[in-house]
Formats: sequence, C-alpha cells, structure tokens
Amino acid sequence: MNAELSQVGTEKITACQKCGECCKRYAISVLPHELERQAKFFKLTPGQFTSIYTRLMVQLVPFTSGNHPLALHSSMIPQELWKKLQAAGFDKEYVMVLPMIGFKKQEYCVFFNPETFGCNMHAVKPLQCSLFPFASAQDNVDYSKAYDFCELATITSPTKYTTAQQQLQRSAMKKYFDEVAEKGLNNVWHVLPQEGDVVFNNKKIAEITLAQLNEWLTWAGEGK
Repeated sequence: MNAELSQVGTEKITACQKCGECCKRYAISVLPHELERQAKFFKLTPGQFTSIYTRLMVQLVPFTSGNHPLALHSSMIPQELWKKLQAAGFDKEYVMVLPMIGFKKQEYCVFFNPETFGCNMHAVKPLQCSLFPFASAQDNVDYSKAYDFCELATITSPTKYTTAQQQLQRSAMKKYFDEVAEKGLNNVWHVLPQEGDVVFNNKKIAEITLAQLNEWLTWAGEGK
C-alpha cells in the first residue's frame, strides 16, 4: 500500500491548524498492517500495543437483509441496545456488524498530545487520520458543511493526491471486512482487545466484550 501511495503524486495536506477537534470528536480505527507498524514505532509487540492502547470498536450499520456473513437480524441484538439504536434513528430490520480495533479514548484519542496539540504517533498514524477531513466513505461530500469545525475543510478541497489516497483507504477497508467475513475476526488479528464499544453514527451507544462480539459474529449471516 505504501508503494502505491508513493506513486500517486507529490501534493500533500499542509493546512492543518492542530485544533484537536478531529481527535476529540471521532473514534479512530486501525487496520492490521497499520497496527503492526505502530507497535514497532513504540518498540512494542503487536500484543503489547493492543493491550495498552486499543479497544474493540464495533460499528453497527443498517442493512437490507441477512444475506451477508456480517449481517445480524435485529432480534439477535439485546433489547436494551436495540431500543437505543432505534432512538438514535436506526430504521432497518438487519444490522451490519463491522468489527474493528480502535484507539482508546477519553476526551481525546489516547495519542493526542494536549501540550503540543499534535499526535504522539504522527509518523505512523492511520491513513484515515492523514486524510482527515477528506476521509469520507461516500462520494460528493460537501466537506465544508460536513466538517464545518475544521478550518482545512472550509478553505480547501481534496487534491488529486488526497482523492487517490481516499480510494486506497476505501479499498483497504473493503479488503479488511471481506477478510473478516471470509476468515473470521480471530484469524485476521494476531491479538484482540477483550472489550470495547458499540458505535452507531460515530457515537458510542454501549459497551461490548470480545465474547459477546464473537457470539454476534457466529449468529451473523444465519437469519436470511
């Protein structure tokens, strides 16, 4: 992936004002190859890095049917959680369960440095962070409205370089979820956090354990 990126172009995002809002507002996920690189940066094993800095992050997305290995019927969701999802605007009968690993977060991402308003792992941060605010999974986004708190989004638009990286990020995410669906979560990651958060529309709505997540993934795809 890095080789592909090096051939895309020479333009780079340079106008970040280091306000820290993106590190505060969003939960950051990481792909397996990114985590391995980050662990080396901190001179840790992937297992040590995972234990110290990460949590499960389970995105729930409305889906049209159960005809997918990661799709779960709403009846399989605990009633209390299902009520929270409905209150938050979830309006489908099926749920796409997208299991990821994310960085721990209190007010800010665990790697945010409040003294410098910078990132303590800037050199190896996830591509989605490097792309922000141009990291949307959708096309034709009005970034100035979607991220009106970000000065970069209000003064410029994605360059050819950032657009090409955006496509690479989307491809990498699709490949990751395809591998999870085919091989199973535990075969994609060397080590997994034991607990984490359930997220809908970028907001935490519940907590979940690895055992509960594995139970969901066992049921997923059965309710067609």
